[in-house]
Amino acid sequence: MRYLRLTVRPTDREIHPVHTAMTERAFVDRVQMLHWNIVDVDVPAILFYIVGDAGRLADALESIPETEAFSITRIDDRRLYCYTQGRTTELERTLYDAFTRDGLVVLPPLTYRDDGGVRFEVVGEADALRTALATVPDGIDVAVERVGEYDTPRETVDAALTSRQRETVRTALAAGYYETPRRATIEDVAAELGCARSTAAEHLQKAESRIIRTVL
Repeated sequence: MRYLRLTVRPTDREIHPVHTAMTERAFVDRVQMLHWNIVDVDVPAILFYIVGDAGRLADALESIPETEAFSITRIDDRRLYCYTQGRTTELERTLYDAFTRDGLVVLPPLTYRDDGGVRFEVVGEADALRTALATVPDGIDVAVERVGEYDTPRETVDAALTSRQRETVRTALAAGYYETPRRATIEDVAAELGCARSTAAEHLQKAESRIIRTVL
């Protein structure tokens, strides 16, 4: 069983107005497509995780004729889930078809990049993967970043952390330690946890290392 990590990027054609909205970095900082229902349906449904301005995103989706329905659920001031239903464009449908053919599995999440590209991984037999790449429509650039056997242990970020590390990261996040610029220090995190500064720093360092190794 083989896998590809690749980025697809429009060159001289728009994939879909929603794709354009999701990569408009004036009001969106981060976008991931988490789940989708796009095969053999007239109106695909997609669930996104987004960091950005919910109000401006809603305005953008409202203005897109292809959008038939959407719903935004806020997590906090900047983080949200966005559910969309909308008609596809010809280019988008052809791109979907290339990677949802028999024998292939696209692995979530799909990460939207600020240059308009979408990075994802797809698993399948070598022949099916070659066919998918060969049927990518004109107007889409494909950059294959990694090819190999799908044999690397996959672990979720949540499972990679101990309960204490998870608590420390959540406390640091809530306190503003990961904001830019930072609104909290290690000392603030330690005070919230009721532990020594060195203990809080150690938990964060180990947690960050595990998160990076899990994601990359």
